[in-house]
Amino acid sequence: MRKTAFGAGFALLACLIPAAAVSQTDSTSPAAKASARGQELLARRTADDLQAAVREFAQAIAADSTFAPAFAGLAETRALLFDYAGAREAALRALSLDERLAEAHATLGFVRLHADWDWTGAEGDFRRALELDPQAATPRLWYAIVLEATGRSEEAVAEARRAVEIEPRKAYVRAGLGYRLYWARRYDEAVEELTAALDLDPTLETAHYFIGRARVQQNRFAEARAAFARARKLSPEDPNLKSAEAYLEARAGRRKDSDRRYYEVERLAIRGMPFCAQVAGVRAAVGDKDAALRWLEKAHEGHEGSLVWLKVDPRFDSLHGEPRFTAILQRMALSP
Repeated sequence: MRKTAFGAGFALLACLIPAAAVSQTDSTSPAAKASARGQELLARRTADDLQAAVREFAQAIAADSTFAPAFAGLAETRALLFDYAGAREAALRALSLDERLAEAHATLGFVRLHADWDWTGAEGDFRRALELDPQAATPRLWYAIVLEATGRSEEAVAEARRAVEIEPRKAYVRAGLGYRLYWARRYDEAVEELTAALDLDPTLETAHYFIGRARVQQNRFAEARAAFARARKLSPEDPNLKSAEAYLEARAGRRKDSDRRYYEVERLAIRGMPFCAQVAGVRAAVGDKDAALRWLEKAHEGHEGSLVWLKVDPRFDSLHGEPRFTAILQRMALSP
């Protein structure tokens, strides 16, 4: 079992971030060597390796405070660790030293997307990254998130397909296409791509998780349970799976099974964990619109990361047209 930096709900962020390419004029300098070690650790994406990468990039910066790739690598690593303020600071420093670092523009866009819900600003950063490096797969996958979050799902899928053309053997890229297809509600295609990603890397917990979510939306509940069980083997303590299973059983009409899991997730939300949107999804599934909206309002107040996909999340279809739901979208600049 791999110890990852993310649970299932957010593990896809780690899947979408490859190590940035280090452009350097002297690969033998202490700064370049430390930065290269940081990139190797960053590529592994486990929690321990990310912390070690931070130390390597810090060592590179201590050796040469003008070495822009070290700041870019540090920015990416901090973004993976949800340190958005630190990621922004490091990305801006990298760009002040070298404005043509595509990976720094992409990381800045990633921060604007998830920390600020600044769709226009993030899109501009990703476009600039792709202008500088058209063959980079990651900015395309991140750009696709902006597109799908703002209702342009077909464009999102097209960008993700281009990323697969660029990096056809990278599991995280293939999985990224699968996630885009899920949000586009092309569930069989999503499962096909996610299965292909698992052929490349069977330890991608989030691929199993999204296969389960896709099958729930198709009312193929036995297949969904099997997918969530596979995800649980990889990450037994992931609370996102409890909410996913609670939603599944609610959709399947097994209210007692749903409630047992639901109350565990609700307790996490009450204690301040970012699970208010997860709770809202289960309440919507059992037809309790008022409670679902109340929990979504709490999720918005807490700036929960999963709300990036609020406009397109199928769990909340029953809430579309509700004034309180529309108000949340408007506050997030996701609705006129």
